[in-house]
Amino acid sequence: MKRFGSLYGASPLHLLAAIASFAIIAYGFIRIFDSPAPESTMLFFIAAIFAHDLIAFPMYSSLNQIAFRSFKGDSEWWLSRGAVPPLNYIRIPAVISGFLLLLYFPLILRLSADRFLASSGQSVDVFLGRWLGIVAVLFAGSALLYALRIRRSRKAPDGAKDGPSPASGS
Repeated sequence: MKRFGSLYGASPLHLLAAIASFAIIAYGFIRIFDSPAPESTMLFFIAAIFAHDLIAFPMYSSLNQIAFRSFKGDSEWWLSRGAVPPLNYIRIPAVISGFLLLLYFPLILRLSADRFLASSGQSVDVFLGRWLGIVAVLFAGSALLYALRIRRSRKAPDGAKDGPSPASGS
């Protein structure tokens, strides 16, 4: 196993995951090029790349910096008292909720209700409620994980951290 790691540079699980990822990508490209209009799909992907790099990435990076700076001064306070900083427990459900809103906003805001009804035979009336439900579950789950993490950190003896110490060798 060590020889494989030295030759490949990572674990066999990493190689398996990389092969599976490439297989999924190949399947996706086969499906795209078997479609009636592969050029429109490729044009969509190119537009999505530019939209992400020029609009979305600067926007969510700026929001991340604002959130980090707002907790930065407080992080020393949190860590000095052995508490758990809440930033990631807010950031992760917010990012997932934002991406779901970005993905489904025409249906959530009922902007394409007629087209969706014509193509699927279903109403868009459920999308807002479902999105709000998903957001509620994400934040509730994150709050539960945060509460469990706080509880675990309070049970730890004084001076102990959540993980093994560097001196313990494990």
